[in-house]
Amino acid sequence: MPSSNSSSSFPTSTFSFSPRTSSSPSSRPNASSDWSRRLSEWRKLADEYALNLNATMQTAVQDAQRTLEPTSSFANDPPLLPHTDLLSPAASVTIVTTASLPWATGTAVNPLLRAAYLQARRMELSAGTALPVTLMIPFLERPEDRERVFGSSETLQTRESQREYVENWLTNTASLPPSVSSSLRLSFYPAWQNVAENSVYSMGDLTELVPPQTSICILEEPEHLNWYRAPGKSWTSEFPHVVGVVHTNYFHYASEQPAALIRAPAMKLLCSWMIRAHCHKAIKLSGALGTFAEEKEVVENIHGVRKTFLDIGSDLARSGTAALPNKVYFIGKMLYSKGLNSLIDLLAFARDSADLDIRVDMYGNGPDLISASAAAKQRDVALTFHGALDHAELGSSHKIFINPSTSEVLCTTVAEALAMAKFVILPVHPSNDFFSQFPNCLSYATREEFVALLYYAQTHDPEPMTDATLRLLSWEAATERFVKAASITEAEAAAREGAEEKGLRGGAGRGVNLSLPPLIEDESVRQEVSALMSKSQARFEQFRQQLREELSLDDYPLPPPLRRRLQNELDKELDVIDFEEVLGGGGHMNVAVSPAALDKLCLDVYETVSDGQGGDLLRWFCGGGDVAMQSEYMREKAAEEGGRKRRFWRRGGERSAGVGREDGPVAQVKAVIKENFPTAIEDDTVAGTKGGGLNMAGGRGGGGRGMRVRPMVAPPALSAFSFA
Repeated sequence: MPSSNSSSSFPTSTFSFSPRTSSSPSSRPNASSDWSRRLSEWRKLADEYALNLNATMQTAVQDAQRTLEPTSSFANDPPLLPHTDLLSPAASVTIVTTASLPWATGTAVNPLLRAAYLQARRMELSAGTALPVTLMIPFLERPEDRERVFGSSETLQTRESQREYVENWLTNTASLPPSVSSSLRLSFYPAWQNVAENSVYSMGDLTELVPPQTSICILEEPEHLNWYRAPGKSWTSEFPHVVGVVHTNYFHYASEQPAALIRAPAMKLLCSWMIRAHCHKAIKLSGALGTFAEEKEVVENIHGVRKTFLDIGSDLARSGTAALPNKVYFIGKMLYSKGLNSLIDLLAFARDSADLDIRVDMYGNGPDLISASAAAKQRDVALTFHGALDHAELGSSHKIFINPSTSEVLCTTVAEALAMAKFVILPVHPSNDFFSQFPNCLSYATREEFVALLYYAQTHDPEPMTDATLRLLSWEAATERFVKAASITEAEAAAREGAEEKGLRGGAGRGVNLSLPPLIEDESVRQEVSALMSKSQARFEQFRQQLREELSLDDYPLPPPLRRRLQNELDKELDVIDFEEVLGGGGHMNVAVSPAALDKLCLDVYETVSDGQGGDLLRWFCGGGDVAMQSEYMREKAAEEGGRKRRFWRRGGERSAGVGREDGPVAQVKAVIKENFPTAIEDDTVAGTKGGGLNMAGGRGGGGRGMRVRPMVAPPALSAFSFA
């Protein structure tokens, strides 16, 4: 809606014409007319946006009220396979995630709230008889990891203190009833931090720690949970229904790292491998993610926002949004991958092209904060960095949120800002598709559109949120979407069976399609790289031709047999590579096997390469660092467990007694060995060994005194021993 101090179109007086020296007409000879023309174009463009948005605002709100009514039941939904129904009271649900509070990252907060609201919904529908939901979260075993991730707090050194922190957060911060936090089961698994990746990974066999009665297992970030996981049981064979929730666009991050042409496709294939091998169903939070396992995946936003944000939106719906200060902000981790460079570029363009000199308050911490601050100063862009805070604290202090990131899968802060009735300016991108239905979401495709939308937001008030639009952002609605997305309908199961039959019969166009996104999405950059690689290919062919001509000379200084071999190789015609297609079209492959067969193949390969010391080496080579040494970790834990118990046995379970010198540990061991292996031990006064036996004191064939072990004819029965 228009701001209380403006008309339906943009008033000329709201522009602040104070051209800077760098862009002033006086600093560019004969540029006055151009400057006036550009400003006139901006006003016209902004007016067009204003008219279009004003005309569609009420329509969008009315559509939302008609289509976003609360769902009270699933009576009209298609029938489900019973073992995939998350709302069945008999279902035992376990959610496993990769992070935990007080580390306030998305994979710590969202799975926690998902588990809590699912627990509340199940208890509500079953009148309190449903089995409780279990949430498995990492506990950092090493003190140095806890300090890096949680800070120097001395109150989070045990599992119990972390459990208390999480339960208090659910009650005090998330505003959930104490009955929910107390009925939700929290379970811990041992974890270490990979410092280079700033990520947390499980140590040991994670599947062994999942409650054995679990019938539905939710893997938050299934690829992350299984990259460096210790060899153990298969998720899909151990649990009847396994659902993976894919949070992160790892392909995007790999594309920005060194050797991206190799790392990015490898990362995409690795993620597809993990999801296909370990999940029956995969939920992608947005269309920003590529295809992993086409026949088992669905796109759905299953995240909500805390009640605190909804309450702020409700209050503003009653009091009106005109009171919001006309201030702009960004909140998020200070990383260039979050769009910091784009933000600086867009603000500089708004200043230089339309004289919109906007100050943006920046909230958050991160490794690129200092660098981004310096870059903003160099471009003379007004970014003020304030550090991290809870987003809800900005409920009444700002009106406009800018989020230029295209690396997100689904940005939680955007949903929070919309719930608080703020204008949100963001790029047209698959990760933002869900938000485009809200009237206060202003999406730009070009930098010119960004400037016009920024001006529109500056001169108008946000549309108040209705109960229907607020509910769409709630965790109650997100839980309903989650329940539907995680289940498998009978129709879906039948379609999978049809895919199995086609894959088994084989043939063109049948089987499983595997694809990779473009290696370089920017067309201009892709064309430039393609041109350079094509030139290199042409130069290599010229080199081959020149070498072929030189070899034909009679006096070329090579032995005749070697010359003939080289000539034969050079006579072979090389394939001409279309680099534009390679870099821009992604990779496409059709595997003529059934999806189930491909799942089994992926799982078999995973189990083969991940076991033993070879698996440790592979995990280390792939970047796992000390987290990669899973087999070694499990051996050390087993040794520690054995050392703590100090097992000594006698026949029939009678424990040796006595602590005196003649009846101490050494004497006990000798007595037990002599009693249970009477034919295997000679008198320990034997001076040496003969015939190549093992001499404990002097080695093989030595002359020292010691114990000689003879080969046993048959081992004693295992029933002869029992634990002390």
